[in-house]
Amino acid sequence: MKEKNYQTLREALNRLPEYASPTDGWDRLHRNLTPALAERLPSYQPPAEVWNALSQNLHQEASVVRNSPKLAWRRNPVVRLTGMVAGFLLLLLAGTVIWSSVDHGPKVKYARSQEVNPAAVIPDWDENEDSFVKVMAEIEARNEPNLNTLALEFDELTTAKEDIKAMLVAYGDDPKIIRQMAEIERDRSDVYRRIIIEL
Repeated sequence: MKEKNYQTLREALNRLPEYASPTDGWDRLHRNLTPALAERLPSYQPPAEVWNALSQNLHQEASVVRNSPKLAWRRNPVVRLTGMVAGFLLLLLAGTVIWSSVDHGPKVKYARSQEVNPAAVIPDWDENEDSFVKVMAEIEARNEPNLNTLALEFDELTTAKEDIKAMLVAYGDDPKIIRQMAEIERDRSDVYRRIIIEL
């Protein structure tokens, strides 16, 4: 339902004075509500006959249930034992089914074997030195300026190779030193190829 004079009602409500509640308001309410409602209500004790009648009715119903022919099989010990065994087997079967359906995670197997260390490979850095010596002898015999320049470059690389070999002996098979040795060998092979082309 829509208010016909809504604006007038709103103005009148806005003009009403505002009041702050006292700080001890809840305490006064609590004091005024004592004694509690349960203490103010009257209590009644039923007569003893009522309790006796209730007790007798409950006792009669329990004996009727106990003597019922439908429940007579429960008093037979063989039937009770059979029921307990059947219940136990049912629980065992249910537990087995639940246990087999649970994901136990991946099965981990440990394999152990012993590997034989391969024989250490000792690089032979002087493998092609015989052919280098023959070519250097031929360069000295020709004594051409271009070949002499290549021979000088080859000699510098050979000196660097000898220095690196000494470092390998002193520091062992360090990967950085081996990498430097491989670069020097590539440069020597490149110079050797250029010398062969010139020859």
